[in-house]
Formats: sequence, structure tokens, C-alpha cells
Amino acid sequence: MSRQLATRSGPLDEMIDRQPTDLAFHTGSHALVYLIHGVTGTPVEMGYLGRRFARHGWDVYATTLPGHCTRIRDLLRTSEEDWITHVRAQLAFARERYDRLYVAGLSAGALLTLESSLTVNVDGLGVLSPTFIYDGWNTPRVRALLPFVMQVAPLRYLLFHADGPPFGIKDERIQAHKRSAYCSGALMRRWIKGAWARWTNHAADPAIRTPLAASMGYPIFPLKTLTNIDRLIRRVRDRLGEVTAPTAILQAREDDMTGPRNGELVYNSIASIQKHLIMLDDCYHVITVDKQRKAVADHLIEFFGRQISVRKILQPA
Repeated sequence: MSRQLATRSGPLDEMIDRQPTDLAFHTGSHALVYLIHGVTGTPVEMGYLGRRFARHGWDVYATTLPGHCTRIRDLLRTSEEDWITHVRAQLAFARERYDRLYVAGLSAGALLTLESSLTVNVDGLGVLSPTFIYDGWNTPRVRALLPFVMQVAPLRYLLFHADGPPFGIKDERIQAHKRSAYCSGALMRRWIKGAWARWTNHAADPAIRTPLAASMGYPIFPLKTLTNIDRLIRRVRDRLGEVTAPTAILQAREDDMTGPRNGELVYNSIASIQKHLIMLDDCYHVITVDKQRKAVADHLIEFFGRQISVRKILQPA
């Protein structure tokens, strides 16, 4: 469908706790697809899906999780409770304004997607590269330190894991772009430019006011944040059997961070009557931007569209 993306105003303009980095598309639809990026990520990684959904005729909102798209210190000040509270509040806002509400999330955002369905009545879920077991072929060795770090509070704020190739992406062009943005020289130049701008009060340049994290995510992963994700994993895993919303689970066979067992775990544990597990080839963890992003969008459009059709049939004349 070649529908032009709409720029009109709409109910999403008043979204609670809206951030400058959030993405919103208004099409005049009574259906909303709410998108949740991964931890240390950015709404940009959900942008392709958002544009596809909008061209299909649905309103779209891609949120910015608390602590993201600014500076690492902001991430260190937040926890899984902040992410959960943020998502719940925005979905409650959306539920009051839309007839149909669909939620899709990536990685830890997939866990937040599952958790959200326990408190907000949603019409369908998209669970993308869910993160429960770190068993991918490129899982960082630092993960083994987590049980110890969780017992030594100061270390949570001092230790970091630097993200590196393939960055969860198989597409070599996108990999190269990330590598260029995350190299030490580029990061140092960016820091110097920002520090100089703040010192001279010349921070009006949009390139300075909008940090690299807003488009590329954070290049390092605080171990304190890993402890937050670990608590989120336990919380959601314990309640998977309570999830009843129609659910589409998409996972890469070659996922470098969280292997296919994660998708199978969700599929076998949730109580949803309508559930589908779709395995993707030729991509890694960040399936929303990798080589199979079109297939991801196609599968979700078909799945969410099917729920809309079923609901119309069941509605009394």
C-alpha cells in the first residue's frame, strides 16, 4: 500500500509523558500500534515498523523508555519499575482513546509488551526477539559476572559492557554505520563538541541538543542495567501463564544474543489461544532493522489485521 504518511494532529499529541524522541503517526484510525524499543536502544529501531503500520492505515506510537536517548547517567538512574510504570501509563491513555490497541516490543521491550497485557486490555501482542535466556552465539562473557555484581552494589555503577560487532545486526551496511558511530574516536569527538557547546553556551545546534543516543542508542551497557533486566526477566517469566492476548512471536534462528529457546519458551508458557511462533532466517537479534525487517512488518500486519477482522465479525450488527 502506498498510502502517504500522515502528519495531521490527533490523540497522540496529548500522550502522557511524551518525549521529543517519541515517534507518532496519525492516520485517523481507530486502531493504534504501540511500539517499545529495547533497553539501551531507541525508538528509531522501531521506525521502519511504525512507517509500515502507518501506511497500512493504523495510528502508531513508538515510545522512549525512561533513561534513554539522553546520557548514560540517566539510564543509571532508572530501573525496570520505571519502564513498567511508563508503559502502563501510556497504554492506559491509549486504551481510553482507541477501539483497538496492539503492542509490539523488541528484546527487553518484548518483556514489557508481555507484562503490559496483564494490566491493560490489549487486542494483540508482537513479541520480537524476547530476552529471557542469554544463549545466543555472541552473548558477552560479562554476563557471567551478573550474579556476583548484584551482590556488590557499588560495582553495578562502575562496570560496563561495550557493545561491539555485530551489534545484533547481520546487515553489513548497517553494521558498518554502527561501527563508525561507536568507534572511540567518534565518541570522543562527540563528547568534546558537546562539552565545548555547553561551556560556551552554544548548545542551540540541533546536532548537539539531540545526542547520538537518540538515533543510535547507548554504545555501552551498564551492568547495573543488566541487573534491572534480570529482575524484569524473573517478574515476567513467573507470570507468562497469565498472558491470554493473541500473540505473535518472532525470533531469528541465528539470534546472536538470545537464541530460539526464548521464542519457544514464550510460545509454550503463555495461555493465549491464538499464538504463533515465527522463526526468521538471515538476521540476528535486532530484527526490526535487520535484513528481515520487511518480513517482520508483513507478519505483524497480517496478524494484527486478522484480529481486527475477527473482532468485526464478532461485533453485533
